[in-house]
Amino acid sequence: MKRTFRVFFYFALFLVIIAMSFWGGRNESRILKLLGVEKVQAQGGFSNAGEFNRLMEVYHLINRYYLEKLDNEDKQTELEYGAIRGMLRSLGDQYTRFMDPESYENMSIETKGKFGGVGIVIGIRNQQLTVISPLEGTPAFKAGLVSGDIIIKIDGTSTEDMALDDAVARIRGEPGEKVTLTIWRPGLDSDGKDYDIIRDIIELKPINKAKMIDGEIGYVKLETFSEVSRNKLRDNINKFNKEGMKGFILDLRNNPGGLLDSAVKIANLFIDEGPIVHRENRDGRLTTYYAERGQKIINCPTVVLVNEYSASASEIVSGALHDDGVATLMGHTTFGKGLVQTVYRLSDNSAVLITTDRYLTAKKRDINKKGIVPDIIVSKKQVDVHKSQKDDGREYGKVAKFPLAELKGKNGIIFNGMPLTDIRYKEVDNEKFIAVDDVAKLFNYSMQLDETTGILDIEKNPDDIKKSEEDIMIKRATEFLKEKIHGKPVGAKE
Repeated sequence: MKRTFRVFFYFALFLVIIAMSFWGGRNESRILKLLGVEKVQAQGGFSNAGEFNRLMEVYHLINRYYLEKLDNEDKQTELEYGAIRGMLRSLGDQYTRFMDPESYENMSIETKGKFGGVGIVIGIRNQQLTVISPLEGTPAFKAGLVSGDIIIKIDGTSTEDMALDDAVARIRGEPGEKVTLTIWRPGLDSDGKDYDIIRDIIELKPINKAKMIDGEIGYVKLETFSEVSRNKLRDNINKFNKEGMKGFILDLRNNPGGLLDSAVKIANLFIDEGPIVHRENRDGRLTTYYAERGQKIINCPTVVLVNEYSASASEIVSGALHDDGVATLMGHTTFGKGLVQTVYRLSDNSAVLITTDRYLTAKKRDINKKGIVPDIIVSKKQVDVHKSQKDDGREYGKVAKFPLAELKGKNGIIFNGMPLTDIRYKEVDNEKFIAVDDVAKLFNYSMQLDETTGILDIEKNPDDIKKSEEDIMIKRATEFLKEKIHGKPVGAKE
């Protein structure tokens, strides 16, 4: 009897142990939690090594343990989009990026030429959201935004780490609605200045300015490289040729680029044969785009104006004309975007832009992060400084020539309604000077001195914000071409 009971006891104990083991395995996390231990390994399915196992582990951990349930499709989609953005950001390439369906649609809208917005071209420069160029006549242009302005907030939301396409989507909107852009530029307080801008219909025009200068020099300001840019430029050049054009200025300042095919066709108007640009992939394989014979229509001295915001397709054209020797480059070193992005559309109409190639100029120069250095450097920031007259009427004359960035000092200046906290002065003969008169003439400002407070109030004239600074560059190019055409310095006596 005792033996039978002992056998039964041990058999029952065995069943209890088996049952507890089974229950313990099913409730391991609850038991560990009671013991004060959190289990951090996701359950099941990741015992074998494979691609992105850790990403899936984290995904399952979030789904299982995150405080708020991700029980709707929008939250799951945003989690997925965030993972994609983070993955692309880790490449360290600002041009390889993800676009959600709205951002991808916005990019497609640009090809139609009209949309609701404020009228600025923006980009990422030095890891900051930057105004590349305000489009003339648009709300942003009228509000006083200028190239180089840093957008630090959009409707109160910081742009730090904001994706470019997200910024575009936030700035665009229905005509008549307001958007507030917080702008920082040298001279403004570190918190920036708010610009309340009413959106309008923005129409993208490849050419906003085209004219003959002094009856012999054609001038065209090319804004974008779109499907119609080449035909518009060709029509203007043909018109100038009929009017007896002897020199030509192609203005690519603040032009951020556009379509590769458009850049090649535009360069072909100046180059009759040979390579225009090369594409090089990661294996070093080159794809070369050649000029098509019979397309060249410019046969006169040419100047191409560029600056630090001339990028991508602008650099393809300026590089091609420079390497071929058919144009003189004038202005500032270009942006230095020598990379090609390929757009891959995803199943939900989102997309990824992936850097797949680099551009090389016709002579196989890699200009990425270097830019193209012009033949002639012309800086709008160079001004002449003059002292005021002495009591006896004698002039001190010209005492210095220097970039505005070298000025130093503070206080006593109000610029466009904002106190300047980092005004810089030039010290000459132990005296400090700011070239106020010259700055005003150069950049089209008016000044008023409050003699009671001693504060100088400087305001930008509203009629044409960029006219004066642009005229300096155009004037220099015109003088250069006239000397080429007539074989003597401008102003020389016969």
